[in-house]
Amino acid sequence: MTDLHIPRGQTATLEHVDGDVKVGHNATLQAADGKNIVVTGGVYLEGKAYVNGNLECDSIESERFFSRQAEANFGGQRARLDLTGRYVGKLEVNGNLTVHNQLSVSHSVEVKGNVAAADIDVGGKIDAETISCSRIRVGGRADIRGTLEASSVDVGGKVEAGKAKIGDLNVGGEAEVDGGSITGNIRVGGKFESKSPLEFGELLVYGKGELAGGSRGRKVSTFGKLEVNGDFTCDVIEAGGVIDIHGDCHTQHVETGAKLEVSGSLFVSDKLEGVGVTEVQGNIEAAHIKVSGKLTANRITAKEEADVSGRVEAKEGLKAVQLVVRSGSRYEGVLIGDRVEVGKSVDLSYGGWGRWAAGTMARVDDIYAREVVIGAMSTAARIFANKVSLEQCSAAWQVMYTDELKIAPGAGVSEQPRKVDNLPKPPF
Repeated sequence: MTDLHIPRGQTATLEHVDGDVKVGHNATLQAADGKNIVVTGGVYLEGKAYVNGNLECDSIESERFFSRQAEANFGGQRARLDLTGRYVGKLEVNGNLTVHNQLSVSHSVEVKGNVAAADIDVGGKIDAETISCSRIRVGGRADIRGTLEASSVDVGGKVEAGKAKIGDLNVGGEAEVDGGSITGNIRVGGKFESKSPLEFGELLVYGKGELAGGSRGRKVSTFGKLEVNGDFTCDVIEAGGVIDIHGDCHTQHVETGAKLEVSGSLFVSDKLEGVGVTEVQGNIEAAHIKVSGKLTANRITAKEEADVSGRVEAKEGLKAVQLVVRSGSRYEGVLIGDRVEVGKSVDLSYGGWGRWAAGTMARVDDIYAREVVIGAMSTAARIFANKVSLEQCSAAWQVMYTDELKIAPGAGVSEQPRKVDNLPKPPF
């Protein structure tokens, strides 16, 4: 095994080196056949190095630049300091770069072709056609024109890549990919964008996020704003900030703390809940609904129960087996259910709406149900039910029933209640 040193500013023509290579500042490695340089050991950079051809080696690192002592004066006290630093390690490769173990350069790496390494650690910037590695850490910026494949990506500033095949992505500033898959966690402090459909694990948006239509994930949480340019499928959606979906949304669970907007329809296989604003231009279908705030849609259907407080609007109506409209709420649209209760006391532990709405009037439009209870200080338009109960100081414009009507003192019906054999059918 022979170690080789390339002096500062010199050019060395190489083909195969059985050992280590130390490269002086501004030195150049030239492939003997114009294509490949193979180094069985490590490559050590004393400064900036150039490679003309493909380079394959065991490892690459940049060495220390200086080590000396200096004296300093602190408030009249003299002290001796040990100063150490590093060369501004730079590597430029006019070809492909293959590193079997660690690629560690203090400043920057620029590769015209592809990079393959076990671990990559670059203090400043890395630029390549494609990168394939186990782990990559970059202090500043990563620009990858093609595929970025890594189990872990950690970039302090900004990363731009083509197709992603990533495990975990952690970026302090901005990240932009052209679709692919990020199977683990995505943490981006500033802006995250995927220009093509992305398969992802968990996306946490602190600033601004943008996904292409057709993206799919396990969980998304926002403290900033996320915009999806088309249909979206995600198991869990937590809108602590703003989520704007320009298409249909399919999910298992939604929790809205601030605002969720859907230009299509919202399909929730389990539970829709929240204390913020949920605005859906199409229909909402869910197994369970519990919201306190603002909820609007064309039509709302809950397979089991719906418990709403705040301001709710459904142009074609809201349908559930068990349906509760809490006190202080205003509902616009038809209510359809097996049992419908209007004006029930709010759940103060659930959200901010009930803290001021408790005890105030609930107002609803028409109701179609088997059993209807209008609570104290609450009003309804028309009621069509088998059993109807109007509690103290409640009111309805019209009541049609088949079995039983109870009217408490102080309650009233504008038109004379009618007992009928058959009730009108609900709109849906």
